[in-house]
This record gives sequence, C-alpha cells and structure tokens, in this order.
Amino acid sequence: MNVKHIEVGLNSNIGLRRKDNQDSACAGNGVYVVCDGMGGGKGGKQASSDVAERFARLAELPTRDLDAIEETLILAQQEVLRLGEQLGGVAGTTISGVLLPTRVGDDAICSDERCYIVNVGDSRTYHMRADGNGAWLADSLTCITRDHSERQNAIDSGQMLPDEASRCIPRNIITQCVGAPAGIQPDWYAAHADGRFIICSDGLHAQIGREQLAEIAAAYADPQMAADMLVRAALNAGGRDNITVIVVDMRSDMPCDKDWNVSKIGDDEDIDDVLDGTLQTLRVIQ
Repeated sequence: MNVKHIEVGLNSNIGLRRKDNQDSACAGNGVYVVCDGMGGGKGGKQASSDVAERFARLAELPTRDLDAIEETLILAQQEVLRLGEQLGGVAGTTISGVLLPTRVGDDAICSDERCYIVNVGDSRTYHMRADGNGAWLADSLTCITRDHSERQNAIDSGQMLPDEASRCIPRNIITQCVGAPAGIQPDWYAAHADGRFIICSDGLHAQIGREQLAEIAAAYADPQMAADMLVRAALNAGGRDNITVIVVDMRSDMPCDKDWNVSKIGDDEDIDDVLDGTLQTLRVIQ
C-alpha cells in the first residue's frame, strides 16, 4: 500500500474587473473543490459559499463513498434552489475538484490509492505527473474534466473545431450549474491518487493558455507558490474575472511505476468497480 504525503496550496483573488469575489473553495481533510458563483445570476457569491460549506462538512466524515458525495451534492442543489427562490431568480455555482475516500488527518498522510473527481459547470480539474526525480512534467498536463458549456458541446458534437467555437460562442454560456431549476447531471471520475492536481475557476483557464498554465504549474515544487504564480499570471493577463486555484500534491513513498490514469465512473459504479485494466488516460482537446 502506497502512503500519500499531501501538500496543498490555495489562492483566491477578486481579479481586476469584478466588484466582489464570487468564488469559494474547500481545501482540507481530503476534500479539495472550487466553486464559482454565477456572476450573471442572483446570489452567486452566496451559492458558491453554501456549496463549499456543504463539502467542508463532508470533509469531516471519516470515510466517504460515492453515495455520500452524491448526497452532499443533492443537498447543495436543494439549498441553492431555495436561495434562488428567495431571491426571485436563479442562483447558481459551478463545482470541480478532488475528493479522497477517507479523511486526511492533520499529519496530511493518506493511504488511499484512488480518488474521486467531480464536475458541474466550467471550473476545471487538471493533473500533472512527476518524473523520476520528482520534478513536475509540464507536457503531462491533462484536463480531467469536460466543461458543461455551449462551446464544449459544439466541439464534442463535431459541429465546430475548437478555434471556431472559441471565436463564435462566448465561453461563459454554461449548460449546467448547481442550483439550476432543471437539475444537474454531474460528471464523476476515478483517478489514481498520485501527482499534482490543479483545480481552478474559469478566471484562470480562460485568462491564460494551456501551455502557460502547464509551464507555471510545473515550475514550482511548492504547491502554494504554484497557486500564487498561477493567480499572478491571470492577473497579468488582464484579471477579467475572479480567480481561484487549488494545487494538491499527492506523493507516494513508493511511486507507482504505471502510467497515471483516470476513468469516468458510469451509472451504478463506484471507485472499486473501475479496474486498472479499464482506465483510460484523458487528453486535452483544446
């Protein structure tokens, strides 16, 4: 059993154009999520805060399977729906992040071999591998999650190539958010709990390109420094939105010699149902 040593960096910034920060985050005890409140909706700041708080309560549980995580998301959806009703409109937030099956103690050591990734909306979770000397590899950057957006739908359906979709469809037209009256269909993934995970709101990935994101994330061994420098890059590029970044490093005493893998969890599956032989590495399309 590989023991994971976990280190975390977190930075959240209002940006240069917004009046308030509608991003929220939970980063501790094996739960690392970023929530981005809908700027055009009512109560986006409160919605993201409420959902992050729900997941902070989940983080206190000694163990959590997919049922427990899904129940937390259901309760969050109901809470944000009520908030929208109280405000006379729609309140909403994205969520993306990494969740370990067991609670990580104050010593930041965990034996979990796999983790969950959740996504609703257009915040993202990325992964990066290390080389044999422990240095992060920029060219290994993988975007685990797929945006729930009109732009991504056009790309996935083959209707448009990525460059064309970027020109023709605004990036902020999302098709799912926690609090949507029509309900949500979250994406769930199982991944090896090893490597560097970068979780961010679209204030980062929409502001800087993939290559720059990868170079900065790989350049700093300390996850807090990596998070700080990613936020700085987004600010230097214009800072048009709130920016929140969590960097989570999971390093094993005995690193796995296999390629890092991630797989989408299907209906009626949990993390133990996804076997090594069925895992497929996801690659960034944009």
